[in-house]
Amino acid sequence: MDRQLTRQGLLISFEGIEKVGKSTQILLLSQWLHQQNIETVVLREPGGTVLGETLRQVVLHDVAIVSPWAELLVFAAARAELTETVIRPHLADGSVVIVDRFIDSSVAYQGYGGGLPIDDVKMINRLATEGLEPDLTFWLQGPGFDTGVRPDQIESRDASYFRRVSEGYRELAQCNPVRWRIIDATQPMEDVFETICQHIGPWINTLRGG
Repeated sequence: MDRQLTRQGLLISFEGIEKVGKSTQILLLSQWLHQQNIETVVLREPGGTVLGETLRQVVLHDVAIVSPWAELLVFAAARAELTETVIRPHLADGSVVIVDRFIDSSVAYQGYGGGLPIDDVKMINRLATEGLEPDLTFWLQGPGFDTGVRPDQIESRDASYFRRVSEGYRELAQCNPVRWRIIDATQPMEDVFETICQHIGPWINTLRGG
C-alpha cells in the first residue's frame, strides 16, 4: 500500500544514460540552491546509506550478476533503505532532495534494457518506496561519452542495451509530461544548467511559499 506522507520538501531526480553529464548538473544545481539558502541534500543510487554503498560496490564492481531479476532486487533493496532512512526524513524537514537516479532507472535499465516486464518493475519500485515518486525528473538526453575511466559492469554493456534504455526513458517521459523535463544534454554545460534552472524556478517559489 502506498504511504501518503505529508511533506514540505521537494524531490528531484536526474536520469539519463552513463556519462551524459548528470553529476555535473547536480553539482551546479545543489550549489545554486545553497546560494539561495535552501537546504539541499544530494544522493546517488545505489548509495546514500551504508547498505546502499555496500550494494553499489557489489553490483557494479565485485560480482557479475547474471539474472536481471537479481539485479533489480538488489537496486530495490538499496532504494528501500535510502527512501525510508534518508529521503523521507529530509522531505519532512522541508529540504530539497536531489537524487542521481531513482525509480525510473530501474524501469529503463532492468525493464527496457534487461527485458523484465515493465509492470512488474514498477510494482517492485512502489513496494520499495511505499509509493514515493519524484516531484520533478530531469532526463538528460544525449549520446553519453567515454571518460577514459574503466567502466563498471553496467557501463560495459553493448550499444543495443543502451538504445533500449534510451527508448525506455523516452516512453516514460512521454507518459508523464507533468513530472518529466527532457533536457538536451548536447548543449554547452552552461546552457543545460540555465534550462534546468528555468524549470525548477516555479517549484522553488512554491517551496518558499511564494
